[in-house]
Amino acid sequence: MNNNYPRINEEVVAILEAAKEEVTFEGTVLEGKERKYTVIKIVDLVKYNSEFALNEVAPFLDALLGNIEAGREKDGKKPFNSYVVINTDEPWIDEIVEVMKRNGAWD
Repeated sequence: MNNNYPRINEEVVAILEAAKEEVTFEGTVLEGKERKYTVIKIVDLVKYNSEFALNEVAPFLDALLGNIEAGREKDGKKPFNSYVVINTDEPWIDEIVEVMKRNGAWD
């Protein structure tokens, strides 16, 4: 029986808190902005983790995502959102930022 879930939960909270303080956006169009999202590329997730690690974290991740889904529904929101992800090192990122600013989506 795996009894690491309480420890894993504490570690995830610590990682997320540390991520808020990281200067990950330095030198990009996001410099000075708060980190609001974490995007995980599925190909990288599989490529850089063992099957054992993925199997260990899957139930925990499934539970977290289920909690988010239920909470969003309780708040009257759609259970899932869809996003367009654009790397900030794309040569046309400034054009995207301008479009977002014009539409009030760049805070």
